[in-house]
Amino acid sequence: MSYLSQIHVGKAEAAVLRLHDSYAWHRRLWLAFPGRDGETRSFLFRVDDKHDAFRILLLSPHPPAPQAWGAWQVAEVRSSFLAHERYLFQVRANPTVKRFVFDEAMALKKNGRRTGIYDQEGLLGWLQRKAAHSGFEVLECCPGPPIHGYFVKDGRRGKHIGVDFKGVLRVTDRGAFERAFRAGVGPAKAFGFGLLMLRPVA
Repeated sequence: MSYLSQIHVGKAEAAVLRLHDSYAWHRRLWLAFPGRDGETRSFLFRVDDKHDAFRILLLSPHPPAPQAWGAWQVAEVRSSFLAHERYLFQVRANPTVKRFVFDEAMALKKNGRRTGIYDQEGLLGWLQRKAAHSGFEVLECCPGPPIHGYFVKDGRRGKHIGVDFKGVLRVTDRGAFERAFRAGVGPAKAFGFGLLMLRPVA
C-alpha cells in the first residue's frame, strides 16, 4: 500500500523553515514519519516551484503524521491505479553514469564517480535502460533541459543534475513496474529525484 501526499508551502513559510535546497526538504519531510530513527528512507518526493509557493509530492508506504507547516492533502494509492497498461508519465531524474579510474596495471584505483549526462541521445538511452529494469518500455519521451541543483549536507556543498522526462510508457512486467513506482527510478532519491508521476491512458 502507498500514500500520496500533496503539500503546498508558501515561499515565506519555506524561508522561515530554512527550506533552501533538496536536502533540507528531505530532512523536514523525514519528521512526518516519527519513530523511525535508524531506518532507511522509505519515501520519495519532488519539489516544484509554483511562483508564490512550493508544491511537494510525497509518496510513502505509511501515511505521514500531520505537520504544523504547509497545507497537506493525503490520499491512498489504490492497487487498481497500477493495473493499467499505458500511462502518461513524468519523472524528475538524476541521469548519471559511473566513471572508473584505473592505474597503469589496469587495477581499479577507486570506486566510480557519478558524472551527469547532458546530450539528448545519452539521456534517452539512460531512461531506456532504467525502464528495462523497471518493468516498462518508453513509447514516447521528451527530455527537458538538464538543470543543476545545489545543496548543503554535513557542511559540504554538493551539486546534482536534474532532468524532467515526460512521455508515454507501456507496462511490460507488472511486478517490476509496481516496485519501481514505490522505490523510484535512478539515483539521488533522497534529494527529490526518482518519483514516477503517472496518469493512465485509456
